[in-house]
Amino acid sequence: MKVYRDQSLIRPDLQAHLYSERLLDNVRALRSLCSPATRFCAVVKANAYGHGIREVVNILKNGPVDFFAVATFYEALHIRPLVRRQPILILEPIHPAQPAEQIRLCAAAGFHCVLASLEGFEWACRALAGTERILAIHLNLETGMGRCGMDPQEAAILLERLSSRTMLRLAGILTHYATADEEDLSFAWEQQRRFDDFLQTHRLKNRPDLLIHSCNSAAAIKMPQAHYSMVRCGISMYGYYSRPASNPPIVLKPVLKLQAPLTLIKKIKAGSSVGYGRTFVAKRDTLTGLVPLGYADGYRRVFSNKAVMKLGNYFVPVIGRVCMDQVIVDVTDVPGAEIGQMVTVIDDEHQSPCGVYALAELADTICYEILTLIHAHVNRIVH
Repeated sequence: MKVYRDQSLIRPDLQAHLYSERLLDNVRALRSLCSPATRFCAVVKANAYGHGIREVVNILKNGPVDFFAVATFYEALHIRPLVRRQPILILEPIHPAQPAEQIRLCAAAGFHCVLASLEGFEWACRALAGTERILAIHLNLETGMGRCGMDPQEAAILLERLSSRTMLRLAGILTHYATADEEDLSFAWEQQRRFDDFLQTHRLKNRPDLLIHSCNSAAAIKMPQAHYSMVRCGISMYGYYSRPASNPPIVLKPVLKLQAPLTLIKKIKAGSSVGYGRTFVAKRDTLTGLVPLGYADGYRRVFSNKAVMKLGNYFVPVIGRVCMDQVIVDVTDVPGAEIGQMVTVIDDEHQSPCGVYALAELADTICYEILTLIHAHVNRIVH
């Protein structure tokens, strides 16, 4: 078991346990859906979806992973010392407000960067002019996501201009599906058709020097015809379908369990209130337990009087309002509850009432948000 304490504000007893074999098993399961020639890009942005970017990269760098993808230049710089074999793809497109020195550093480090505008293209060219550096770029094509893809007409102009700009090397073409996690895939397939048409029109589809990628986790699982030469998997790698699935083609196992200790046990009388606003009033004499984490650690205030945590084999209700760094639970029905006992805040089982899916439903959100909110000062422990 490895404990990482390279951040001074980490609190050792707030523990996010990471199960490395589960992470590797999920990657293997996802790869089993692809052809052997399809490359696997592990998306580790947003602190590896809250799991801890350094810990996740250290687990995967010697595993069945061909690429890492991050959101920003800063994330790429953070993991570069850890990675020797896999290239790193920065998903945020190059833009004219970006310091030119960043673009030069990307080229020097061998990072792959995304272009989504002619302005970004021209800025990258200017930033690299007069240097001997060559930057690998991936063209992000707009097919219906409506976010940061490049319109096909502009993309065609970029391809034409690229032939005379030796400081940029076209390394890939990508798009991103807006509805791959929905039950109705008709729009996703329409996006894939638009993407395929562009590839065919510009004779890009069968070029061995290009990485062609369109699939996020949901599409990698549900749209095998769209795998092309690489898939980009994020949430599924960490053990989750983008939404709960009743009959999935592969088994995914949650990688993370979040725990914290009981730091105080206190008796209160029936009729006593708990927490800000007196939103909970005890109907019986109650034994309360204090858990030292709250919304500052990523545990949502919306869980007040709704969520449960797990103490031993018992599920204990959250009572009163979730505070900035404290939560109160009712431990009356737990035999032998004691100070220092670890409480499971986020469980590593799909069906658990304090699992990620259950918490996401309580908060009317998606599993991604529950995970990515886990604060960086929580101690990540790798098993």
